[in-house]
Amino acid sequence: MERTYTMVVTSLVTVLISFIFMLLVTTKDIAFAAGHSELNASKATEPDHGLYVPDVDMKFMYVPAGCFSMGDTFGDGQGDEKPVHEVCLDSYYMGEYEVSNAQFRMYNPDHSSGSYEGNTLNNDDQPVGSVSWYDAAGYADWLTKKTGRYFRLPTEAEWEYAARGGTNGRNFWDADPVGACRYTNGADLTAKSQWQAWATTDCNDGFKVSAPVGSFKPNSYGLYDLMGNAWEWTNDWYDPEYYFKSPVNNPRGSSTGSLRIPRGGGWGNASECVRVSDRNGFVPDFRVLFLGFRLVSPFK
Repeated sequence: MERTYTMVVTSLVTVLISFIFMLLVTTKDIAFAAGHSELNASKATEPDHGLYVPDVDMKFMYVPAGCFSMGDTFGDGQGDEKPVHEVCLDSYYMGEYEVSNAQFRMYNPDHSSGSYEGNTLNNDDQPVGSVSWYDAAGYADWLTKKTGRYFRLPTEAEWEYAARGGTNGRNFWDADPVGACRYTNGADLTAKSQWQAWATTDCNDGFKVSAPVGSFKPNSYGLYDLMGNAWEWTNDWYDPEYYFKSPVNNPRGSSTGSLRIPRGGGWGNASECVRVSDRNGFVPDFRVLFLGFRLVSPFK
């Protein structure tokens, strides 16, 4: 009887110890799993700082959400660049470079960007030119269908916010127009060597016409050539009075119009046009040698 009692007690103790051990292990596993889930959740909320689209060998840079002063903050702009007003945008991806000739010819193999007085604009690594707004929007639709991810032209506000690179001046580098030759391709002394009558910036950027994309220094978002090289179509209709009625959050431009807005200036423009707030309007089917585009995609 005593032996039986001892065996029962021993068995109960063994079961109890096993239960406690299992409880400790399970609790530890739960704590580890919880911590692991929190870590994964934390990583999931961190922004993706780049998007690569292998179909067209195109990289997109992450542009963080934020607010900025849109318009002529420097004081040398036109009436349609006023009033300066606050705009707040959600984050998005923007093409690191302007769409190149090689990338556009994947969509339209017969496209030629042409040449200007003996200077080619048609090399694979130069920005595509001679494209209408419809051509640019068509490329965005084609890439969306090809990849299953949504691409479009930037809004005017998205373009200016990205081009400013977190700054608030005339351009993202500084107010000195001579400094532009380190950061952008505009009409300069290199161009003046062939076209004496041109108004030019008093510095040398090394290119008479368009430069290969990415030839100059990027801004703080890692974006190249937003200023100069090629004018870039945006999605917005042109309305010279829009800044008086623009909403603060994610403005999309006027709902109707007859002109679409290109931004940024081109290789044939001196510093007065290569300004971050400069606005223009062209009819959507207009094509010219210095007019190209880049794309954006929503951040998801």
